[in-house]
Amino acid sequence: MPFSGLVFFFEANAFKDISLFEVVKIFFIGGIFALIATLFLYQLVSFSQTSQMTGMLTLGDSLSIGVVEELGKLLITAYFIDRLNVQHILDGLLIGAAVGAGFAAFETAGYIYGAGNQLVEVAILRGWSAIGGHLVWAAIAGGAIMVVKRTKPFKASNLLDTRFLVFFVLAILLHAAWDWDIGLIDPYLKLIFLIVIAWIIVFVLMNAGLKEIEHLQQRQVE
Repeated sequence: MPFSGLVFFFEANAFKDISLFEVVKIFFIGGIFALIATLFLYQLVSFSQTSQMTGMLTLGDSLSIGVVEELGKLLITAYFIDRLNVQHILDGLLIGAAVGAGFAAFETAGYIYGAGNQLVEVAILRGWSAIGGHLVWAAIAGGAIMVVKRTKPFKASNLLDTRFLVFFVLAILLHAAWDWDIGLIDPYLKLIFLIVIAWIIVFVLMNAGLKEIEHLQQRQVE
C-alpha cells in the first residue's frame, strides 16, 4: 500500500523531472536511513511509566513519537531535496512521499515479524491505514520545504521559516493523534478521520503546486 500511494505522487508530479528509478532509490535508501535516523533520535527521549507498564501511549508519549519520527524522515527528505536540487512543490511532495513510503514499508515489516498469531490482522490494518500514515506525513513535510525553498538552493534556515513550520507541526500533530490511545473514540474512526485530514493538507499543497505550473505557463506566454 505505501508503494501504491507513492505511485500516485509520482503520477501527480506534472513536471516529471524525477525519474522512476530515482524515486525507487529514494524509497529504499531514504526509507532505511530515515529509520536509522529515527532510532538515533529515540535515544534522546524518554517515555512515561504508563506506557512502560501498560503499553498505552499518553499524549506526551505520542507527541514524542511524532516529533522523533517526523524529524527523522524530514532530515532524509531535506537531504534528497538538496542533492537533486528540485525546484517545485510537486517535487517536494514526491520526494517526501518516497521517504515516508520506504519508512512505512520497513516499519510494517518489523510489526508483521513480531505480530505472532495476529500476523494477518496486523498486516491488514497496516495495509489499509498506510495510505494516511508515514507516506502523507513525510509528503507534507517535503512539500512544505519547497514552499519555502522554491528555485533557490536549500538552506537549513528554510526549516525555520514559519510557512514550513506550520505544515511540519500539522504533520507531527497528525502523527501524535494517530498513536495516542484515546479510549473515548473508536480507533478505526479515528484513523479514518486523520487520513481525511492528512489528504486535505496534501491537496492544499498540490493545489499550490498546480498554481505554480499556471504561473510558469503565463511567464512563457509573456
